[in-house]
Amino acid sequence: MEFDELFEQRAIAGHRLKDCIREKGYTKISFAKKAGISRPTLDKLLKGCINNKSTFDKHLQKILSVLELSVDELIYYNRPPKGVEAVYSQNEPKDYRMSEKAQKQYKLLMDILDLCEIYY
Repeated sequence: MEFDELFEQRAIAGHRLKDCIREKGYTKISFAKKAGISRPTLDKLLKGCINNKSTFDKHLQKILSVLELSVDELIYYNRPPKGVEAVYSQNEPKDYRMSEKAQKQYKLLMDILDLCEIYY
């Protein structure tokens, strides 16, 4: 797909851009600064409201460069499903290893429970 076709589908492109920006952990303000565009312009792009093709192309090139995406990757982008990534229990397999992130979160939770026992 090329920029010409993407301009015709700018509303869909805007929704996909919004998902990509969120997934990468940017706020609209931080992303606009990084891409070198104004926040109102970014909002217009995300809503599919830019009617000038050259303006659309110019700003979209900046955005895709920051996101390190091609036009095709943007169009076929699927947001990762929300929900629980894993469930932990006491009956896990013997060779199971909890991820480092999960271990930190588990330790934090146990510390909170210990503090609750002290104060309540």
